[in-house]
Amino acid sequence: MNNAGSMGKTVLMAVIWMMAMGAEAQTTATSQAQLNKLRITNRAQCAVDSEIPTESAFIVVDGYNAGKMVYSLGKNIGSNAETMSAEGMQQFRIAVTRLTKVIMNKLMAGQLPLLPTNLKTSSLTGYNAIAEKCQNKTYCPELNGYLSKLWDNSEGAGLRWESLDKFNGTHFMSMKKTDRVACFYVKRFSALQEQLNSVEVDKSVLLSVAQAALAREKYITDCESADATLDSRNSIIQLDLKIPRAVDFASVGFDFWNSVKIYLSFAWRYSNIPLQVAPEYGQMFRSIALEESIMMIPNGCKSIEKPECDAATLSMNSIRELARPDGNETEHRKEVPKGPEDDVVNRGPRDVNDDFLGTRSYEDASDWVENFRKNYVTARGSMKNRVQSAIQFLNIVAGAMTPAELGEFVKPLAFAKSYSNQHRDELYYLCTEARLAGDQRLDFMKTGIDKVQQLDVMQRSFQGSQVQLADATRYFDKVSETVVAFCDSLEREKIWNVAGYTVNRSGFHAWARELLGVAPPATIAADIQPMKFGAPLLVWDATRVSDPGNSICASAIDCTRRLIKSMVDLYAVAKYADAFLPVNSTVSTPDVFNPYADLKACKVYDPWYQTRRANKRLMADLASTALFGWNALPLYVDVDFRPPKVTSLNAMIKNGAVKFDPKIQKEKMEMALLADFGPLLGAPCAVSIAPNSAKDFSFYAFNGISVNYCKIRDSGTTIGESNGGLQTSPTVSKSYCGGCSINFVGVAGGAAVSTGGLPLNPIKLGVYLFRSIHRYITAKKDKVNIPRLQEVDVNRVVETYKKYGTIPDHCVDQLAAGVGCYQNVCAAKAADYFERYTGKKVKHLELEELTDANGNTTPSSAVIIQSDYCDGKVRVKYSCSEDGKKFKTYEKFGGMYGMSKDCRQTIGHNFWGF
Repeated sequence: MNNAGSMGKTVLMAVIWMMAMGAEAQTTATSQAQLNKLRITNRAQCAVDSEIPTESAFIVVDGYNAGKMVYSLGKNIGSNAETMSAEGMQQFRIAVTRLTKVIMNKLMAGQLPLLPTNLKTSSLTGYNAIAEKCQNKTYCPELNGYLSKLWDNSEGAGLRWESLDKFNGTHFMSMKKTDRVACFYVKRFSALQEQLNSVEVDKSVLLSVAQAALAREKYITDCESADATLDSRNSIIQLDLKIPRAVDFASVGFDFWNSVKIYLSFAWRYSNIPLQVAPEYGQMFRSIALEESIMMIPNGCKSIEKPECDAATLSMNSIRELARPDGNETEHRKEVPKGPEDDVVNRGPRDVNDDFLGTRSYEDASDWVENFRKNYVTARGSMKNRVQSAIQFLNIVAGAMTPAELGEFVKPLAFAKSYSNQHRDELYYLCTEARLAGDQRLDFMKTGIDKVQQLDVMQRSFQGSQVQLADATRYFDKVSETVVAFCDSLEREKIWNVAGYTVNRSGFHAWARELLGVAPPATIAADIQPMKFGAPLLVWDATRVSDPGNSICASAIDCTRRLIKSMVDLYAVAKYADAFLPVNSTVSTPDVFNPYADLKACKVYDPWYQTRRANKRLMADLASTALFGWNALPLYVDVDFRPPKVTSLNAMIKNGAVKFDPKIQKEKMEMALLADFGPLLGAPCAVSIAPNSAKDFSFYAFNGISVNYCKIRDSGTTIGESNGGLQTSPTVSKSYCGGCSINFVGVAGGAAVSTGGLPLNPIKLGVYLFRSIHRYITAKKDKVNIPRLQEVDVNRVVETYKKYGTIPDHCVDQLAAGVGCYQNVCAAKAADYFERYTGKKVKHLELEELTDANGNTTPSSAVIIQSDYCDGKVRVKYSCSEDGKKFKTYEKFGGMYGMSKDCRQTIGHNFWGF
């Protein structure tokens, strides 16, 4: 038997070895897979991109659960558990990667249909009904049955798709090439992910990209590599989709990613791919909660899911804060967090594309993943513990006594004949915490606690509990009402207004200390324990009343405070519940690298506002110039616009989920009237009055030596409302400014009047006109708030670097446009077009020149190209703007003309045979 077992083990190891060798061969074959272009964006473009589906994504893989499972197996069979665990984590990573690639390729090749994100517009009646029924369910047999038919058909079952549902051509992508996924294991973050680190392309960026690409084995390798030195416990995989230009991926991209997520969760448990990768462990892997072990995040500013202004999106995207090197100190860990909506509205502008998550501060990418996953798992564990502890206590207290009975137990302790200082402290803690959480009059948290019971995600947390969330809320309301009434009576009796008594504020629960700004005790041992009034009110085991650790509540006061804490814990966890509580049916896909996804979705940031503002200011300046610039009147109207501002996000609960409605303070036009005394007095002095803004007016177009003075007044009103809220009226601002400058405008204006004496002032007109254009051009150069996009082709950068040994200055703009380096950007665009049209590399390119009658030469809108496309030269004619942004070839034959017989025949326009 032992020999047979040994023989079986040998054969199995041989099979695994052959699979490993096959994987190694695949690694060698695909090690030079091409990276997608690096999409370098500024803040505004990043916000725009958030509504566009990404073509590149990371999979963050946590192999802990797989390693733990295999380690236990190794212990049980007496093998080397450590070695088996490492092997299991590696095979888990490879299985996840391979299955994801298979699904993506099946979708892009049209072997699997796209599953719609928006069920309202979907024509798939069968899928729609099942998706609606299975919504928010972790496991749904009906959906698995539906998906199994689709998967089997993609494997060759041979059924007509129309027989499975109302599928048509719009539900399928149809790309001819079967492998359209470039897949990399990221060893170290580098310039090969430069879109995460730069907002603008310059020479230093291009040099970094070239050097990283030439040493790419240090930074990336094949995603299915079985190299034992690679960390499979914490790994990050980069997936680049190779989408042809002819495919409108923007219109189907979100459905594509939705389909990847759904098929991945299904196929992990249904297909045989995990078993192919891991024959020994594949069957075990199926029992792993895949959705808790991996996470997909966009590689840059584009998105996997279209952002919405709702609690699910904002709480999920808040996970990015956990990816920072200091991510263990985020709001998720607070006792009473304000919620992600507060961060969106009040935090203001934030970093983007400058490695704000510290990816390059770690030696290895796996270290960044480890920090991210550790912070995420810790935050999730903390929230789950709070919920479970709260549910457990609510079940105990509700099962032991009614709200009225608990109130009766509190009453004699509240209205005692005498009070010690500790007793007073206990009542002070009780009344303060009851007021903070349960007093409708003050409403610090009461409305929020009431809303928790309406949330589906919180209701699902109570599945299997004897006490449901609505029951717990009613219980809390009744107890709070009784206790708050007691506290009102105690205040009237002034039991705390006693000479020599000062409350020990350290005895509050942690959540109350946080709200009240009370410092926590220096040590856990210094934490104040509840006062005992005889035997404990609630115990775990009634036969061991006096045993240490057997007490649940020391008294009715303690029980009531624990009840309040339980409801506060539910309220706190609900703020981020969508990101941490549910065991998801699909993989999470937060916009980790793009904080402006949230700001754009909730209208806090408008990436097009600065463009509109520049256009409006130009029109206003030209109008002012037309009114006052041509004459000697010493007036000028300066107009600007204050952007609209989201002052708050109003939460609305719809179908069990929180949606946010932005409350927006409208855009405001700000005007200032300027009186220029230069034309009247010959002195370059001016004053301005802005009756509705706090504008500090910038006098003239060219400032010299100046003395200016401004006085600005702001006024606003805050009114208290009956529900405890505050209503603030819009701020009213006024400014009064004056100044004298030795500058071109004022002196010119004075000279024109004093010497010419004419009603027409051409110098003033010209200067005012120039000022209008100058302000417009300056505004359009905003590198932050006007969308700017540059794309870098890594291969082109490497070719240029190899050719010159550096990146020449004249190549920077061309490479930043995603093309190669030639005589100018238009020639580079033509070369890029030729290579895409013919599939052949340009060997030599020269600009076509035209010679006039005098022998002078000027460049034409054409280039002459030599390549392996044909034997001879090809002329490519085009139209192109100076900056290359508007490039177009002529439609006929792609704008190409063969300058030899072979090239004309290859192109297809050798009509005359010569």
